[in-house]
Amino acid sequence: MNNEPNKKNGAKPAVAHKKNILDDRRIRLALSVLGAIVAWMVVTIIVQPGTSNTIYNVPVDYTYDSAAYTSRGLSIVSAQDKTVNLKISGDGYTIGGLTASDFVVYPDFSSVRDSGEKTLRLLVRGANGLLNGVTVTMEGNDNTVDVVFDVVEEKTLPVTITTNYLTIADGYILYSTDVSKENITLSGPSSELDKVATCTAEVTYSGELTESITLNTPLRFYTSGGKEVKFEYTELEENSVDVTLQVYKMATLPVDVNFINAPRDFDDSVLVYALSRKQLKVAGPAAKIDMLSTLPIGNIDLSTFTLNKSYELPIDLPADIYLLDNISTITVSFDCSNLGTKTMNLPNTCVQVVNLPSTYQLTVQTERLMNVTLCGPKGAIETLTPEQVVIEIDAEDFSVATGEQNIACRLYVPSNGKIFALGSYVLQCRIESN
Repeated sequence: MNNEPNKKNGAKPAVAHKKNILDDRRIRLALSVLGAIVAWMVVTIIVQPGTSNTIYNVPVDYTYDSAAYTSRGLSIVSAQDKTVNLKISGDGYTIGGLTASDFVVYPDFSSVRDSGEKTLRLLVRGANGLLNGVTVTMEGNDNTVDVVFDVVEEKTLPVTITTNYLTIADGYILYSTDVSKENITLSGPSSELDKVATCTAEVTYSGELTESITLNTPLRFYTSGGKEVKFEYTELEENSVDVTLQVYKMATLPVDVNFINAPRDFDDSVLVYALSRKQLKVAGPAAKIDMLSTLPIGNIDLSTFTLNKSYELPIDLPADIYLLDNISTITVSFDCSNLGTKTMNLPNTCVQVVNLPSTYQLTVQTERLMNVTLCGPKGAIETLTPEQVVIEIDAEDFSVATGEQNIACRLYVPSNGKIFALGSYVLQCRIESN
């Protein structure tokens, strides 16, 4: 048999086809099956269509879509603290990374028209819009909330202190009360605030009070008819205040008048006077009250004293001593029937200088102190001579400096402490350094 290629008509011999593994139909079928298995695994393991999951304890957000009720002038005054469980469905790849923060659960406020308690159904949506391919529902049937709406207002009331429940010891008085906050502001629904007329701090203490004390006291609120108001929704600026009770000891003390610009060693018994009130009822801290035997109520200036004149003195009590009597002045009436006056001119030889530093020398340039009026018992005044009178210059009463100046002086009679000068007097002096 002849095996040579047919070279008829000069044609080239055919190239033999090289076999490929994919030419085998059985191989291609096996690869197709393998690819289908891999695709199925990707879909079922990674994508997981139809996967469901539950997100627990998603809180209800009452601020979302709040314009639906705030535009009507309403506010939420009470709402449930509620959480719900969300069931989400979709492909596993998408829902696998979702958490509670990706959803908003909120009441449907569309039906709210006026104040009152409303039962609202809950809605849910994605926090940042729609979630494609994800279905979300709330588990269970309890998918409503009770919400109370009202017009929220503010009301400010003065704090009234009540001391009906206190016991003050005998001999003491509750002189005054102070409160840490004089006014309290309430914020809440008008339906509650309209009932309130007064705010009180009702102070209580278990024992007898003998000294001042500060007590923290709860606030209570009442209607105009005296019925206590218990708030359900109203918020208080403060629930309590500090009340300071000024508790003082009482005393009834004799009145004393003080004389100023009096001479050295003055005997004020020469001034006979009557008081419109001889005693006053006062109160103050026990330690200070116990130190008082008389009440100095005011001063009478002897330099301006006028015989037979009545003086009306404003009552000026020592610090921390308080007047309980309902008066503000006391009249002092003098009986001058046993007093006389004498006017004389005094030579500068009557001058005595005291308390002048040794580095200075004072010279009186006024030769005579003219028209000096002295007052005292009639018998002593009639026999009084200029030589008995001392004109005293006290260097502690003025600023010592070299040069000339007019210096105030005091007059007294060493031999008779009941004589005093009427008016004020000055001497022209020159001060020099030694």
